[in-house]
This record gives sequence, C-alpha cells and structure tokens, in this order.
Amino acid sequence: MARLPIPADTDAFPDETREAIRHIIATRGGSTPPPSSYMTYAGKAGALLSDLVEHLRYHTSLSNAETELAICISARASNSDYIWNAHTRLGLQEGTREEALHAVDTRAPLDGLTADEALIIRFGRELLEAPAIADETFNAVRKRYGERGLMELVAVMSIYTMNANILRVVDHQPAADARHLSR
Repeated sequence: MARLPIPADTDAFPDETREAIRHIIATRGGSTPPPSSYMTYAGKAGALLSDLVEHLRYHTSLSNAETELAICISARASNSDYIWNAHTRLGLQEGTREEALHAVDTRAPLDGLTADEALIIRFGRELLEAPAIADETFNAVRKRYGERGLMELVAVMSIYTMNANILRVVDHQPAADARHLSR
C-alpha cells in the first residue's frame, strides 16, 4: 500500500490540490494517473507535471514507439516496475519491439536491434547511467533526430525519471501480476 493516498476532489484535501485534481481529470480523460496525481499534494505542480507528460508522450517529433522506448529506458535506469509494466505494454501496442525491450531490461548488448533502437538505448544509458554523454552519441542523436528530437529525448527520459522518484517516495507498487524488471 502506498504511503500516501492518491488525492481526490474531496474536502479531505486542500483547495489547491483539489483544483489540480480537477485539471488532471479534465485533461486526462477523467482519470488521475500516478504519479501526477501524487504531485497534486504540491498543488499546481501536479497539474503542470500532468500537462508536460501529456505533451512529451503525444506531441513531439518522436514516434510513439520511440517515445515508449525512451520511457522504458528511464524505467530501467530508475528500477521502476510500475512505469516498466505500464509502458512496456503501451510500447508493444505502439510498435516498440520486444527485442529492444529485452535489451533495455537485461542491459544486453545492442546487436540485432535497429539502428534507431540501438541509438536511443545507447543515448539513454549514457544520459541516465553514465557520467557523461559521449560526443559520438550526442552527434549521432543530433544527426538522426535534430536538436528538437535530441531535447525531446532528454525531456522524456528525465520526466519519467522524476516520475519514478515520485512513485518511489510514496512506495506506489504495480499490481501483483505486473511485468517486472529483471533483477
């Protein structure tokens, strides 16, 4: 059980939290998904986080499969089973290949992946797990995706790292039958 309840639009929560919850419900199809819902404890920050996540998932120059792969890389780097479970499922629906997800999960070599898959995974590993991004990797991502796509990859991976931290702080766990990361 999570350490904090997911806020709701009830008198049990402050007005600023309730306003943020109403915003998320209005903009996310009637639901208040974690971790944005937990951020409503910080008022407007929860609504802003939800809006940024929505933008980065659906309104960038990246394909949906590339976005979901980037999110899964962040989930792996953050050891977030909750994000991994949700976004491997969504990724497969959007065309992310199981082979790429396996390489991310097991930190396997990138042989046998498409050039784009290997590039996104290498970039994510360097961004989230290494002390620096190699010039070769930076230049390859910039050449393939342009400055916009480069920064969108940084933003997607970074926002999901923040999301994983929010979930870790409140100890929000996936369902028992969820797809878990390899340990």
